[in-house]
Amino acid sequence: MPYVAGKTIGFWIRASRSQALGQSLTPYLLGTLLALASWTSARDSGTLHFNALYAALGFFGVAFAHSGLNLLDDYFDYTNGSVQARQELADGGVRARMGKCSYLDESVGQKDIAKAAAGFIAIAAVLGTAILIGRGPVVLAFAGATLLLGVAYSGPPLRLSYHGLGELITGFIFGPLVVVASYFVALGRIDSQAIWASVPAGLLTVNILNAHAIMDFGPDKAANRTTLVVALGSRWAGLWIGEVLIVASYASVVAAVVLGVFPLAALAVFATVPLAVEFSRLMVQYLNHPEVDAEPKRWYGPMGAWERITKSGIGWFMVRWYLARNLLAAFVLTLAVANFV
Repeated sequence: MPYVAGKTIGFWIRASRSQALGQSLTPYLLGTLLALASWTSARDSGTLHFNALYAALGFFGVAFAHSGLNLLDDYFDYTNGSVQARQELADGGVRARMGKCSYLDESVGQKDIAKAAAGFIAIAAVLGTAILIGRGPVVLAFAGATLLLGVAYSGPPLRLSYHGLGELITGFIFGPLVVVASYFVALGRIDSQAIWASVPAGLLTVNILNAHAIMDFGPDKAANRTTLVVALGSRWAGLWIGEVLIVASYASVVAAVVLGVFPLAALAVFATVPLAVEFSRLMVQYLNHPEVDAEPKRWYGPMGAWERITKSGIGWFMVRWYLARNLLAAFVLTLAVANFV
């Protein structure tokens, strides 16, 4: 069924960078699984009620909202010329990641991006309304904060991602907001486990965007987009930020175990250290030898559409981006499962 510009919903989901949905959906699953673990341990007392329907509606709501906000980011970036500036660099021989708005052609225009974005956000709003009726105005607070920050990410007048705040805002959305909100949607309350779990989820989300910014340092400067790395003026400074984010993620779980918030089994997240070490190694390799390509290994985890990525000439970028994303997924899902012990 045509959706916008004669294109199907599937087309617009792919255009919205569907591979990035893991940044929102794995933290959402973290909060949901923590809620399920809390309900499982307390269900004999009858004090908690896990609502699988609300959890499912929220899952799809987050997916549609994330897709819509990604398309809005495309729309705003194209409107202010940053997409075109990046293309000019690539045409001039600079190794810049391309692909944003590559779906624009004679049949799909700039206004169609905005229409598709509005459609996805409207679907998310309908799903959210069903949850709102059951869970009350707290849901509206979570959804409203997410929408406002998501639009302000690259939309005027704030354009936060152009002023060194994009990574932090995204980490806050996909960390505290999504994890705590998903826990509340499923269980109807908020507790310390959800809040503590949101910390590593947010930090590792910032790490994904930070890695992105390290590799896009030159193009971002040319497009007048001030990321944290651009603000610091050095790719190596960005690398150290990433290392701090990763170490702090593991440290936060250790602290939560010591305080009795998480069970001892939560230390199983250290099984993901090989992914973290390999990610750091590939980032150092990029900084020392940016011309050298890195090939994915099976144990890195899923890296979809790799043949198409290779043909597009962005494998050097995506292997590192995918590895950062997969580190987030492996870490938070391990943490979630550990809480059933």
